[in-house]
Amino acid sequence: MERTVPFLNGCISFVAFITALSLVIYMLVAFVTGVFDVTLTILDTIFLEPAERQSIFNQINSDFLHNIAILIILMKAYRILVEYMRYHHIDIKFMVEITIVACILELLFNADTYSDHMQVVLAGVAVAFAAIYAFKYQTFVKAMKDSQKEMLKLRK
Repeated sequence: MERTVPFLNGCISFVAFITALSLVIYMLVAFVTGVFDVTLTILDTIFLEPAERQSIFNQINSDFLHNIAILIILMKAYRILVEYMRYHHIDIKFMVEITIVACILELLFNADTYSDHMQVVLAGVAVAFAAIYAFKYQTFVKAMKDSQKEMLKLRK
């Protein structure tokens, strides 16, 4: 049992590392291909009428901003994985942050895909977690520092 727990912790850390690496590769590929697609679309609109060009740019803006929003959520997820690999626990502060960001970004860019009730739920969750984050921020930071100190003590 004394050898099994460190081995299993190592396995979990390896899975978290592979997941974080996959996330970084996906973010890079998504960003590069997104910029490439937008560039090609912009170059295709050079000889179009201004009205046609503007309607295409409106669609590009919406899609590009949504992709940037997804990348922000993925960066938060990456941060959670890195903290887990470093300290072997998931910090509640980062989980609250990703919940707020994901709900708000979904409402901003994908609201039309959700029913009115679901939009209210997403808005309620975002407001509730934002309030929790605002009023309990110091507690989250203290808990994070305390848990990091504990992990550093255990490693020594």
